Amino acid sequence: MSSSSKWSAFWLIVIGVVIGIILTATTVGTVQVVGSETFCGGFCHTMDAVTYSWKQGQHARTPVGFSAGCSDCHLLNETNHPLKPHDYLSLLLHKGQAASISGFGQIMGTISTPQKWVKERPELSKRVIEWMTGNNFHNCRGCHNLADMYNPKKPMVAKMHAAFIDKPANCVMCHKNAGHNYKGADEWIEKNGTWPNPADAWVQADATTEKK
Repeated sequence: MSSSSKWSAFWLIVIGVVIGIILTATTVGTVQVVGSETFCGGFCHTMDAVTYSWKQGQHARTPVGFSAGCSDCHLLNETNHPLKPHDYLSLLLHKGQAASISGFGQIMGTISTPQKWVKERPELSKRVIEWMTGNNFHNCRGCHNLADMYNPKKPMVAKMHAAFIDKPANCVMCHKNAGHNYKGADEWIEKNGTWPNPADAWVQADATTEKK
């Protein structure tokens, strides 16, 4: 091989590596941006009540300070770490599929108003639960290792969950408000007829707790 051919091959490899790094970084960055709560909750008004109910659920704020966001629960493999490069591409494709539901709902008008959203929510929730059940609540297990659960003050909690370590489980059957607590959003919509403001979710939740 001539000297010029060697240099051509060298620069082709360098260019290929650079392009690969750029594409990987772009994919990873895009996944992070479109999977953030800021993007998911602020892109369109059809997500206002969803974000509001998430903030009033059990995962947005926790005693240990860890917050499980939209992607953690709704994108397959998000809770798997470390992620491989092809996992990010899978996440991006799944994000597009998940976002299309609310996007088409907004465009077609099926969930374009708070009242329509409340009406359609049972079917939308059913689809999500069927997806989660189909993968044995893979995302939940990514954060919650049932084999490592330990609470000396409540030993029965670990024993109850140990039964599902290697068996199918329906997490939301018991933890109904883990992801979303729709009570506050529904009350707001019924009283005001408008979308609740996600920024007020914690204010309203704290006020309700103080009254109790």
